[in-house]
Amino acid sequence: MWRAILIDDEEIALDVMDIMLGEVGGVEVAGRFQLVAEALEQCAAIQPDLIFLDIEMPGVSGLEAAGMLSEKCSGADIVFVTAHDHYAIDAYDTDAMGYLLKPVAKDKLASVLSRYANRQTRQTSRGGNAAKVSHLHADDSAAAADRQEEHQPLMSLKVLGSMELYAPDGRLLTWRTKKTKELFAFLWHHRGQPVYKYAILEHLWRDDAAERGQKLLHTSLYYLRSQFKSLGFEGFVKYGDERYWVDPTVIRSDLEELLGMLKEEEAAANAESILQMYGGDYLEMEHYEWANAYRMELRSAVMSSMNAVIRVVPKGLRAQLLWKLIELEPSHLPYYDLLADSLQQAGDEDGIRRVMAMKEQMELKGE
Repeated sequence: MWRAILIDDEEIALDVMDIMLGEVGGVEVAGRFQLVAEALEQCAAIQPDLIFLDIEMPGVSGLEAAGMLSEKCSGADIVFVTAHDHYAIDAYDTDAMGYLLKPVAKDKLASVLSRYANRQTRQTSRGGNAAKVSHLHADDSAAAADRQEEHQPLMSLKVLGSMELYAPDGRLLTWRTKKTKELFAFLWHHRGQPVYKYAILEHLWRDDAAERGQKLLHTSLYYLRSQFKSLGFEGFVKYGDERYWVDPTVIRSDLEELLGMLKEEEAAANAESILQMYGGDYLEMEHYEWANAYRMELRSAVMSSMNAVIRVVPKGLRAQLLWKLIELEPSHLPYYDLLADSLQQAGDEDGIRRVMAMKEQMELKGE
């Protein structure tokens, strides 16, 4: 039997939902609350499977409350209850388990519970992800070992150039809001290291008042948790001691592949692959200011690697590397001379003229 809590500021609405769940069956009402704050205090102890949440609560929106409840009860699915149709659209956009319009019809309630049962079955078939997450796991290496044992497919992340995240089935994921996307990027950027809540607010909601910033953070966290939960990665976003982090072991990225290639002993053998993979700077197209320092650090590492192997790679590849180095650091004039020498050996007179013209333009800019 599933455990549920009910949250609604109207006592009569709590009574109706309690009775109706009893009539439908399969659900034990483990808690009833008229204030979100009371539910937050007891949610972790109850560890419900389902939360029926009125979307219009005094002092806090249902979407914001959902974000806070997800922190306390990451294994629970949320069903929004509302008297207004337009909220139903928002509820589905968050990947909530479902929504119910007041007055709640018994067949609609049964349909939501049936959908929940189907979701649990699908998650179980993915390798046991339907198991309840009763607390945050600090040992991510153990979690990674479990996933390896279960052969759970990984998500794929591209961060060189633009940021693109792909589900295990190859589907490009879309984001509920731009800030949800940036929040994911910011947490993943820290590679599983906990990030203090106020550091997130400072970087992502710097221009918002403190109260509004925290509301936006909770809402974005809810969107993020919902998206990954729907993919079978329950508990991807973790929380503890006023800090948030994500589980980096469920995602493979082009950055990790590139860093592996940049190892000194493998750089020459991987020079062509490095050249192909480095199609853009780290999160270049996203324009996140907090990524600037690492963006320049990574660019410097790539350039150092190219410079280290430039005299030992084949002539054709050498020219390609030099073109790339000029693209990355056009003000470094020796690259033009090296490229001209390489093109001369290849008999490319047109290429030589082009390179020397580019060098002249750069020299004029420097005057």
